Amino acid sequence: VSTQSTGITIMTEKLVMLKVVYLISICTGFASASIYWATLKTSDLVDSGTDSSIYLKILGDKSSVWSELETSGHNDFLAGEVDEYELHLSDVGQIRGVEMSTGGSDGFLFDWVNVRSSSDSEHRFNYFYNWRKQWLSKDSDEGVAKMTLYPQGYKTYIVSTKTGTISDASSSSLGLNMILHGDNGSSAYTGYMEPKGGSFDEGELDVFVLKNMPDLGKVKCVTLEADDTNAWYFDVIVVEEQGKKAVLFSNEYHKFLSADSSEGMTSMRLCA
Repeated sequence: VSTQSTGITIMTEKLVMLKVVYLISICTGFASASIYWATLKTSDLVDSGTDSSIYLKILGDKSSVWSELETSGHNDFLAGEVDEYELHLSDVGQIRGVEMSTGGSDGFLFDWVNVRSSSDSEHRFNYFYNWRKQWLSKDSDEGVAKMTLYPQGYKTYIVSTKTGTISDASSSSLGLNMILHGDNGSSAYTGYMEPKGGSFDEGELDVFVLKNMPDLGKVKCVTLEADDTNAWYFDVIVVEEQGKKAVLFSNEYHKFLSADSSEGMTSMRLCA
């Protein structure tokens, strides 16, 4: 009887230990899990959208994780649309960058992707701009199969554009992007800048918030570039760092901006 009791006691202790190990593994799993909120902006240029699978890899200072970006019952990646995703993945630590990739040859062009993590006590936004305007595609004639993006910095700049009131000043398809030049020699590159309504309308003021930009010191110049042909005429561009004095740039050329050189200037450099 004594031997049997001893055997039962040992088995009981083993079962208890197994339960403890199991509970620890569960708790550890929960502790190392994170919720990531990813937001992806598809460009509004012609044929920017895609039916191919798109994947996001989050690069952290501890590890990396990846997931397909897909919403059940929803047509993702339509031109000009913003898609949002909630991803339950392992904690990678502080987010350092992202890798975007595609599973097909149907070309895809996006403006930016933003990723936030529930593990980040500072609730930081991490914006990554496709400032090289690279297309994603497994067809090397159309683009690249994957690209890695890193934040340019941690400053926020607010850019305001004032469309003119002359005839045909509005533009519904411009492909506007900018380079902000600082007096410290640094430059900040944007993705395509598209108004919330989808077009730059006559006499309207449009505001763009650019996060994760480098420290420019004082913004001294701005370069405007157009990648589409629906010409746009603006009066002024205003750039300000949060909490600092704004810098105003006037359309000193009094010209339209367009990728079609017969309609206007394809790029403009303005300095204060």
